[in-house]
Amino acid sequence: MKTKIIIALVVLVLLGALVWWKKGSNLPIPNVTTNKETDSKTVEMAAIRTFMADPNLEFSFVNTDLPMPYFRVGKITKTKDGENMEAVERWTRKVNVYEDTKPLNNSCAVYQYHVDPKSHTLTQAVIRSLHQDEIEALKQKGTPCVSVDPFENAPELTKEEAQKIAFGYLSHALPNFEEIKDQFVYSQDQKAHTWLWEDKSYQLPEGLEGRPYSYPIIRLTVYSPGQILYWNTVPLFEN
Repeated sequence: MKTKIIIALVVLVLLGALVWWKKGSNLPIPNVTTNKETDSKTVEMAAIRTFMADPNLEFSFVNTDLPMPYFRVGKITKTKDGENMEAVERWTRKVNVYEDTKPLNNSCAVYQYHVDPKSHTLTQAVIRSLHQDEIEALKQKGTPCVSVDPFENAPELTKEEAQKIAFGYLSHALPNFEEIKDQFVYSQDQKAHTWLWEDKSYQLPEGLEGRPYSYPIIRLTVYSPGQILYWNTVPLFEN
């Protein structure tokens, strides 16, 4: 009993000494959370640069948001106007959103990227049109952009030309691309060339449905060199 009391007193003395030393030294307590967040964003930004094959790509962190519109899972209720999805907490996903700091080819549009914070995997790359206030801000900086649809005047590509571009991006993003390359299904809609991989064997828990897909997919659409759409919901379906 005496031994336990002595040990407890020693522990209290040591704790008191540690508090006194921290106050006296006036040293800041290390912010472990901030360091982890910084390290995570460094990994995520590296993943984006690898995907875009541009080590000097400049972009900024925007916010953390829902992975819309390419991933939604919940309980579906049919309505007279269509359907309503009730969110399920365990299936609510968040992604870190980044955007290029420079417009795409001087157009009034930028690439936006989504990254899954759990796996640091790129889940979306899409071209976003700038808002009017952003366009005005560029004008004030002396770098006006051209308000045109970046896809409208895109040159038409053959399937072979588009495939070379698509497979380049996919090989950067997917460590197992060579293993699943032949599983991508090709389709074309006017100038858009799309390659789609689907895991239809995946089953959501009973009572839940997904939109626009109820199973993991990897989709890449090429409109022209440097103009693509990319979705990868594989990590978002993982628990």
